[in-house]
Amino acid sequence: MKKRVKRAIKFVKEHKKLRILSITAISILSLFLIINFGRYVKTIIENYITRTQRFYFNSDKLTTDNKVFEVNYWSGADSYPVIIDVNSLDNSLRGTDIPIDYTISCIPGTGLLCDLSKTSSTIGTTTNKDTFTVTAVPTQTFQDGATTQITVKARAEYPFEKELSATFVFVVGHYELSYKIEDKINQPYLEAVISNTVDTYKVKQPFGDYTYNQEITQNVYETLSDEDKAKCVSATITLSFNPSDFRLDMTNYYYQHKKSETITQLGGFDYVNSFTFDVKAQTAIKIKFYKIHVDQDYTYPFTTSTPVIAFSAS
Repeated sequence: MKKRVKRAIKFVKEHKKLRILSITAISILSLFLIINFGRYVKTIIENYITRTQRFYFNSDKLTTDNKVFEVNYWSGADSYPVIIDVNSLDNSLRGTDIPIDYTISCIPGTGLLCDLSKTSSTIGTTTNKDTFTVTAVPTQTFQDGATTQITVKARAEYPFEKELSATFVFVVGHYELSYKIEDKINQPYLEAVISNTVDTYKVKQPFGDYTYNQEITQNVYETLSDEDKAKCVSATITLSFNPSDFRLDMTNYYYQHKKSETITQLGGFDYVNSFTFDVKAQTAIKIKFYKIHVDQDYTYPFTTSTPVIAFSAS
C-alpha cells in the first residue's frame, strides 16, 4: 500500500499539468461548497432572527427556494388565474402582532402577460392572512405541447425583508382545452372543471352537403336541426377515476348524455370508473365527484401533481 502511495505522489510531481489541474479542480469544488454552505447558514440565521422577533411571512404556493408548479392541461388560448394566499402565521394560534407590508411582482415568459390583482398590500393582524390573484394572459398562439411560464414574487418590506416566489410552467395539452380540479379539505366533493374555448365544430357523420371531419363555425352549427347537430362535435372528453376513492354524481347532465362508459366491480356492486361525453364550443363545465376521503385536498394542479380524475380529449 505504501509503495502505491509513493508511486502516486511521484507521478503527480513528475506531471506538472496534472498537478495544476488537480489543484484547480479542488479549489473550484471547495469554492462551490463554501458558497452553498454560506447560503445555508445565511438562511438559518435569517429564519432564526425573524422567528425570535415573531415575524412570519409565508404562502400556500410561494417559497423561499422558488417552488415550481406544472400546469399540464392549459388550453394555450384562455387566461389562467392563479390565486395565491399569504399569511403572517407561525401556526393557527400564533402570528405576527404588527401589520406586514409586502409588494408583488411577476415575470412573464414568452407569449404571456401578467395581470396582477394588486401590486402591493398589507397583511393585517386580525386574520393574519391576505390573498391576491395573478392571471397569465396569452398574447400569441401556442401549439400542442408548447410551454411557457410566469414567475411570481412577493416581498415583505416591513418590519423585516423576506422574499417568496414560485414559477408556474404552463404546458399546452390540447389547444383551446383546459382542465383543472377544484377542492378543499373537509369538502365532501371535488369538481372537475373543463373549459372549451374552441369556436368550431367538426362533422363526425356526413349529412346534406357536409362531409366527414369538415369544420363548421359555431354560427353555422346553431342553424342546424337537433338531428344534424348531434352529428357534429367540438370536443370529446373522457374522465377516468377510481370508485374506491371517488363516486360520480350520476345526476349531472354530461353523464346523462354520455357517449359511452366503463364499469368496474367493487364489493360485489357495479360502479362507473370512466365515461365519455361531448362538450359544446366555447363552454365551461363542472362535474362533481363525491370524495370517500373528505379530509384530503385533491386540487389540481397546485396541490396534487397528477389529477386524481384523469382527463383525455379528442
